[in-house]
Amino acid sequence: MGLLLQSPRLREGATPVLHSWTKVTPQRPAPKPRWCPPPKKPKGPQKLNKIVVSEPDIAMDTSASGTSPDLDVSMDASGSGLDMDIDQSVPDFSEKTSEVDTVSKTTSIVTVSPPPVKVDVSTQTAWTPLSTSTQTTSDSDCNVQSVHDHVYTFVKDKSQTLESYKDYVLQLESKLQAVEEECKHLKKTVHSLKAQVNANTFCANAFRGDDDAMRFYTGLPSFDVFMALYEYIAPKAMQLQYWRGSSTVRDSKPHQRPGMCRPGPKKKCTLLDEFFLVLVRLKVGLFHKDLAIRFNLSESTVSRIVTTWINFLYLELPLMFPFPTQADIRANMPLQFSQYPTTRIIIDCTEIFIEVPSAMLAQSQTWSNYKHHNTWKALVGISPNGMVTFVSKLWGGRVSDKAITRDSGLLALLESGDNVMADRGFEISDILPPGVSLNIPPFKGDRAALSAAEVQETMDIASVRIHVERAIGRIKNYHILDGVMPITMAKQADQIFTVCAYLTNFSPPLVKKE
Repeated sequence: MGLLLQSPRLREGATPVLHSWTKVTPQRPAPKPRWCPPPKKPKGPQKLNKIVVSEPDIAMDTSASGTSPDLDVSMDASGSGLDMDIDQSVPDFSEKTSEVDTVSKTTSIVTVSPPPVKVDVSTQTAWTPLSTSTQTTSDSDCNVQSVHDHVYTFVKDKSQTLESYKDYVLQLESKLQAVEEECKHLKKTVHSLKAQVNANTFCANAFRGDDDAMRFYTGLPSFDVFMALYEYIAPKAMQLQYWRGSSTVRDSKPHQRPGMCRPGPKKKCTLLDEFFLVLVRLKVGLFHKDLAIRFNLSESTVSRIVTTWINFLYLELPLMFPFPTQADIRANMPLQFSQYPTTRIIIDCTEIFIEVPSAMLAQSQTWSNYKHHNTWKALVGISPNGMVTFVSKLWGGRVSDKAITRDSGLLALLESGDNVMADRGFEISDILPPGVSLNIPPFKGDRAALSAAEVQETMDIASVRIHVERAIGRIKNYHILDGVMPITMAKQADQIFTVCAYLTNFSPPLVKKE
């Protein structure tokens, strides 16, 4: 005996009901199919109707009635459901035929054209529909929901259908294989075309592996050095705010603020190619028009890129080469400076030709008696191993070397015990900080000639001081500085000269430590 509760939850005061496991409970009889009223026929032109043909085929005996009943099957034009109008003379086959099951049957939906089709129930021949999907309906339901709308074909033999399916699958597999082969061929073609385009395009990747070309266009010794420098500055370069005139700082638009993208189409030039473009501008000295044609850009875009990147490099490159300490200098002192072990820096001045200014005051301030031309002058300092460690701003060619040294900020970097090596023109011993000495070649003065010891000393100093002139020569190899610089570049002249000077530090050292 089992214990069965009348409710899933046992309530307070409920009495359990005893249940016998051996007693057979009678099953309910299957419900008879309900009769549904015939649907209203739609007015106007009708769409494709659908007829439900029961499957599997059922042989019906109609000899008892003596007549061949007709089954009128119609469907709403909307296709939402299917209703059958059965003649009153049709006998109840559910009571006479034992093979007909009252449980749900599998039906197939077949598309036919109007008008409604009369199906003869007495016919024993059944056609097997060729369909890819079936619907399960119940005899108790009068309206069959149609969710598939396909055109079907009737065949008499199912084996022929399977064979046709196999042939069709084989055809699809052969077509798929042909398409895959064509796709592989097209990929190879695209890859080769991309390689040709990159080879014919003036960009940084076009010179990958060509160190001579990279040295010619950028001044850097190899492509690997170029990529190493780019990867170092790329994180900051991604946040650049591009120059758009003097209003960029005073009145920045929302899309010009740092960290926000510029609206409009994507930039044609990548960040790597922008860096390459700027180095080409400095090293080769190409005009903006030439660069615009080579990189497929407008002149205004080239000008904006060059201005932005030069200001950026002017701030970043000096941070990579800070002024070395005394300990660093002495730890890397070349053997050539064994006679001058306390040398901290070697200095010299260089001049750049410029256009003649229109203002008379500017003409007089930039006139150089040494070059007999209007020039800008800068002070350059190198360490004993030849690395550029100090670059001053540009001054008018009329300013003396002593004035530039005093006002450039170099003296604040020197410490007691340092030695400064310079040319005869640098009479700066009276302005040097306490404890700092000056090493320059001796003067002849009013004497007829120098002594033998002074001549030897002059030769010894010149043999090591020559390295600062070699360093300046490397700077002048950037062709943007040779020739005559236009006055329109005056606002960027300091940045251009400083960037060119510090870029020479990526070249092999002038003085090797033996």
